[in-house]
Amino acid sequence: MTERSALPTSPGTPSRDGHTYVLGSHGEELARLERQHNTWQAAMQAGWQRASFAAGQRLLDLGCGPGLASLELAELVGPAGRVLAIDSARAFLAHLAAEQQRRQLHQLTVLEHNLAEPLAGGLGAGPWDGAWCRWLAMFLPRLEPMLDLLVQALRPGGRLVLNEYVRWDTFSLHPRGPALATFVQRCIALWREHGGDPDVAGRLPALLEARGFRLLESRSVMACTPADQPESRWLQDFLTSYPEQLRAAGRWSTAEQAALEDELRWARDHTSLWVTPALVEQIWELP
Repeated sequence: MTERSALPTSPGTPSRDGHTYVLGSHGEELARLERQHNTWQAAMQAGWQRASFAAGQRLLDLGCGPGLASLELAELVGPAGRVLAIDSARAFLAHLAAEQQRRQLHQLTVLEHNLAEPLAGGLGAGPWDGAWCRWLAMFLPRLEPMLDLLVQALRPGGRLVLNEYVRWDTFSLHPRGPALATFVQRCIALWREHGGDPDVAGRLPALLEARGFRLLESRSVMACTPADQPESRWLQDFLTSYPEQLRAAGRWSTAEQAALEDELRWARDHTSLWVTPALVEQIWELP
């Protein structure tokens, strides 16, 4: 994605917009991403285990952001393995490189590249044993360059673990949530106008099968919890930051924000259920 597209982000993913993230790469945003990472860490690690990611392997982290997962992958593969973290956001890659040096994880390297574009010469230094990709495909206006790169990079038997949304509009609040429902639809419309697809997981099986991949398993990774649980706080985190992005794009009014804030206050004072966007894990193998 180019810097000019400035595609906004969703819960879980800063936009892949060249060299910047719409939500910024400052300390506050890094702290938010760390809270996000901790919320979904157990589910992420379980997926890696199901894909048989292990010590000594060579793994890719596609759309790595500030590299919280990359660092864990580097610890997993150990000194005998290798992890290549790829993203287009220069500020976050610089943060990851500094953390890699601090921890002396020499098996981890970073690459600045927009995965919506072809990579001349491929990744080289292959073949790779596996790849991890979360909250990236939904923001790529062209999926083919990334998928073709995986076909070139992975060895026969290599595994791909994907976490992407299949229905972003399940993001909701009950029993009262009409203002939030309006907010969700405005986000979806804006992302689609910029070439994104918040329901991209439903398109991936046909695209991957056409490239020879075989689906090993798929499962839901979502939650419906009261307000004090990590998944709900993750959604509330997003609602403190992203409305301003919608407002800046001319898609969210002061009156709509007031209605949303009234709804959130009511939810804090009464028992309510927060439902996350419908995220699915898919594990694929290249025969």
